[in-house]
Amino acid sequence: MGEKEVLYGRLIIQFKRWRKINKWIDRILLSILLFLIVFVGSALIDGFMFLEEGMGSIRYHSFVQLMDINPDTVAWIVMDGTHIDHPVVRSTDNFDYLDRGFDGKFYAGGTLFMDKGNRSFEDPYSIIHGHHMAAGAMFGDLERYLEPEFFNDNCTGKLLTPEYDYDIQVIAAGVFDAYDRHVYSVGETVPFDYITENAVNMRDSGNADHVLALSTCLDEMTDNRAVVFCALTDRRTHR
Repeated sequence: MGEKEVLYGRLIIQFKRWRKINKWIDRILLSILLFLIVFVGSALIDGFMFLEEGMGSIRYHSFVQLMDINPDTVAWIVMDGTHIDHPVVRSTDNFDYLDRGFDGKFYAGGTLFMDKGNRSFEDPYSIIHGHHMAAGAMFGDLERYLEPEFFNDNCTGKLLTPEYDYDIQVIAAGVFDAYDRHVYSVGETVPFDYITENAVNMRDSGNADHVLALSTCLDEMTDNRAVVFCALTDRRTHR
């Protein structure tokens, strides 16, 4: 066999090897694509079902009824102009309600929860965390406050607790890192200066006595969070 024939044979072998590798690569890429289609589709379906069914038909009636379902209940929050109209819980671990519904059963959308570092909404600075879900479910609508027009047109809401009711006034919105100690250190100090310097949208807060931050993921690939800062005003005894 001549040198040309040997070289040609080697090329044929290499070609067959690469063709097999390419087939495996195609299969892997196809599997990833199918997974993404199923994942995104299920998220959209989950979000729409959540909005349609109202998280297992849970509606606000009274905190007595809510606490019968879940003793961890601490509030009910409504943000005007959004789909946010949900109960809020608090646990000793911020991971407890990431994939647990208000009724205690597994639910990918979790439940809105108050940061474990807070004692109550009477703290000068408190945080509610929630998942960013499709179709505006859970805290999916928070990112809309990053848009100037939406921010300007939607600035009110209500926070109901077993002890007090508050009016909500949205004062700022921005994108922050999940490990930003200025934003995610709850308690006595409100980071007014830091919020003012880094917010995307801002309105006069009047240095509110009680500030509530609403936090959600912006995407799955980064630690970016959409955070909406609200003044809790007009406190009154809950009836």
